[in-house]
Amino acid sequence: MTRIGLVLGAGGTVGQAYHAGVLAALEHDLGWDARTADVMVGTSAGSVTATLLRLGVPASELAAWAARAPLSVESRDLQQLLGADPPQFPPFTINHWLRPWRLPSPALVARLARRPWAFRPSVAAMTLLPSGRVDLIQHANGLGEAAADAWPDGLWICAARRSDGRRVVFGRDGSPRASLPQAVAASCAIPGYFSSVEVAGVEYFDGGVHSPSNADILRRAGLDLVIAVSPMSAAGGLARTTDGLFRYSVHRRLERELARLARDGTTVVRIEPAVETLAAMGVNMMAADRSDKVVQAAFVETGAYVAKAPVITRLAPIDRRLTRHRLDS
Repeated sequence: MTRIGLVLGAGGTVGQAYHAGVLAALEHDLGWDARTADVMVGTSAGSVTATLLRLGVPASELAAWAARAPLSVESRDLQQLLGADPPQFPPFTINHWLRPWRLPSPALVARLARRPWAFRPSVAAMTLLPSGRVDLIQHANGLGEAAADAWPDGLWICAARRSDGRRVVFGRDGSPRASLPQAVAASCAIPGYFSSVEVAGVEYFDGGVHSPSNADILRRAGLDLVIAVSPMSAAGGLARTTDGLFRYSVHRRLERELARLARDGTTVVRIEPAVETLAAMGVNMMAADRSDKVVQAAFVETGAYVAKAPVITRLAPIDRRLTRHRLDS
């Protein structure tokens, strides 16, 4: 049986729209339903998209919701779950980081002492930022209600410990137990902007602090194909935008993570925004008013990308799974 993993990276409100456009294109052009992925890894915005897929919302409906288009009768519950429109958050500005910073925690100092060669200054800096003032739990509570307070199978949500920046994967065996709303809110809690989330006495925040994609956690998941959707990078790594250097760094990190999977024999497909989608996205990842344009651009770009011979060859496991499904039915 072909096993497929889906990685949904960080990217704010705009990132969710990008996920929706990409997955809707895969559904429309290839007939692949993202809800059938055996394992989903969600980080920050990706945790919301992955959770909604696991709750049964198809990619086409996620795209309609992000673009403020009418939903089908079957998906009207989505509007009650998330609201009629994507949530509006105040724009992120540097002022969020100008309040007093925290002192390094004992856990951070101990981690540095144990493994100084693995020290990442950018991660350490995120743990020192002042606490955010926007609470996400109220936005995530509906997810728990929809899941009947159960954890969906094959859903891994990445967050980071506030004390030392260490990655935690909620939903994976051996990880701390959290409710679905707690895990999603923690994964989305941008340091200094959103409030961190406490789970069993430990504070967690955005999983993007460790990695915007966290694809490497699938190394031992026994998958034939991993599709990684990365809103915060850029196709080919190069982007002539004001955030181009940042997008290049995210692209390179994802490239390294997927290379590890490929060395273990897993076929990988990376989907990143190109010129038209980058223009639609802009630089404010929380800009909900851009969602409709992002969905449309991502849909068109993805359709063209997956039609290329090298890409469609790597996506062959999808076709084998669909063929098997048609034969079984």
